[in-house]
Amino acid sequence: MVFVSIGLRARVEVEALNMVEALGAYTRHRTVSVMKKVSRDGKVAYKLMVVPAVSGQSIANGYHRAIVELAKLAKLPVCDECLNYEIRGGFDKRSTAKIPHDDRVVSCIVEDITGFLAPEANVRRTSPVSFSYLVPDAESAKATLDSQFHVKYNFETGAHTPFNIESGTAIYMMMIAMDIDKIGKLFTGSYVENRCKRIEIALKALEVLIEGFTYGAKKSRYLPIAEILGGIAAISHPIPFMVSAPRVYGDGGNYVSETVNRAKAYLSILKNFNEDVRLVFFDKEKLSRPNITDLSVIEVETFGDLINKVLEIVNNSICRV
Repeated sequence: MVFVSIGLRARVEVEALNMVEALGAYTRHRTVSVMKKVSRDGKVAYKLMVVPAVSGQSIANGYHRAIVELAKLAKLPVCDECLNYEIRGGFDKRSTAKIPHDDRVVSCIVEDITGFLAPEANVRRTSPVSFSYLVPDAESAKATLDSQFHVKYNFETGAHTPFNIESGTAIYMMMIAMDIDKIGKLFTGSYVENRCKRIEIALKALEVLIEGFTYGAKKSRYLPIAEILGGIAAISHPIPFMVSAPRVYGDGGNYVSETVNRAKAYLSILKNFNEDVRLVFFDKEKLSRPNITDLSVIEVETFGDLINKVLEIVNNSICRV
C-alpha cells in the first residue's frame, strides 16, 4: 500500500464558507466544539471551546469540482452527471442507475477517486480520499465569530431590510488522507489502463482545491482573505502513516518536529516489515526545525512544490517514471 497523508495550516480572515441555517434575518456560521490544552494548578487540563468550522463535505465538494475540470483537460472519462454538476446542483454519482461497480470506475474518474453509493445496483465504493473538517488551531491562536450587520435598501418603497451574517476568522487546520492503491482499482483487483494519470489528477486536484480556493460557498461578497502558512506530507509504504495535526504549541513544539519524531519511532517499530516513510514540508511561520537523521525529509517552498514532490515519490514507487 502507498499511502499519502497531508496536514495544512491556513490563515483565513472574514469567511462565510459554510453557513448552516437562517434564523429570521440572521444567518449562522457552522460551529464545532474543540479542546484547548490549559494548565490548572500545575496540571494539564482541557477547555471546551465553540469555534467556526468548515465541513469536510464542503471541502470534498470543491475537490470533486477540481477533478472534473482537470479530467476534462486531460481527456479522462467523466460521466455525464458529474460533468454537468453545475446544472444538477451537485454530485449524485448516478445513485439510482443500475451500473456495475467496475463499469462505474472505468467510465468516471470522479466516482473512482471520490467513491459512490448506488443502493438500487447494490454497489458502493469508499472514497480513497478523506478530508477532515477545517477547524481552528486553538493552541496557537484565538478564533472568532463575528456578526456582520447589513441593510438592503428598496429604492421604490424606501424600506430598509436589515440582516446579519456570521463570519469566522482563525488559523485553520486541515487533514487529508489518500490511499493511492485504491485509485483505479477494480473489484476484481486489477487496475484501469490509465491508473497513473488518475493518480496524478487525484494529487493535482488537491493543489487546485487549495491554491484555487475551489471549496466553500458565499464567496461573492465574503471572499476570504486567505494565506497558506505551512504543511507537511507523508508518503508511506506498505503500512499507512498519518502526519501529526498541524498545530503549533506555546512551548515551541510544532507539527513538523512532532511528525518527524513520530515517523522515526514508527520506522523503528516496523523495521522488520520493510516500512518506508518519506516526509515533505513547507513552512512560512519559521517554526523550529526538527533534528533530521536517518529519515528522508525534504523542505520545499510552497504547497504546489509539496504536491509535485509527493507525486514524484509516488510515481517512483508505483509508475516508475
